[in-house]
Amino acid sequence: MYAIASSGGKDSTLALYRAQQSGFAVTHLFHIYNTDTTRVRFHGYKPNIVEEQAKLLGLESIIIPTRSQDFDNDFRTALETVKHSGLKGIIFGNIFLGDVREFYETRVRSVGLEYHDTLWGQSTKSVLESFVQSGFKAVVTSIWLKKLDRKYLGREINGNFLEALEKEAVDVCGENGEYHSLTYDGPCFKKPLRYRIFEIHEEMENIFLDVRIAQKVTE
Repeated sequence: MYAIASSGGKDSTLALYRAQQSGFAVTHLFHIYNTDTTRVRFHGYKPNIVEEQAKLLGLESIIIPTRSQDFDNDFRTALETVKHSGLKGIIFGNIFLGDVREFYETRVRSVGLEYHDTLWGQSTKSVLESFVQSGFKAVVTSIWLKKLDRKYLGREINGNFLEALEKEAVDVCGENGEYHSLTYDGPCFKKPLRYRIFEIHEEMENIFLDVRIAQKVTE
């Protein structure tokens, strides 16, 4: 049994789908969030959004807080929790950032867990095309204003979105931090994640949607 490392966005959701198609028994969603802001790093929404998404994906949640000033120790503790849950490894949605992959892979393997990246080495255009063509639906929840115009905040991630980003001097998957997203429906979902947007807030060079659950899953 495996966990998908996810912040609720498009890449990790597609990585989950690819893993399932490849025969991985993915039973858990593993997520860490920032206690400094009580929000999902870079995405801007609260961790309960990710927990709700996990339910809709038919997965159990392992959601653990981490502190910026002691992230390494907290992350290792989180990985130990995954291992003690009886899981064999963790699947990630990294695409081409070697330093990011090395950081996580080294720490995951150090506690005796397997490390897998099901999107690794593919072009980001092909990743985004596959996400859209597979039937996933997602919305842009944060923008790094240094890299991308605020007009993209709240945009649906679809073919038109890909075409628009290809005209910008950015990575179309946002691998350099240009934007982040929330996946709310697709082939992995039992039913769509119902959400509402309450407000827009800015923090330094970033702008975020305050996304909240509109309708929770009934067990």
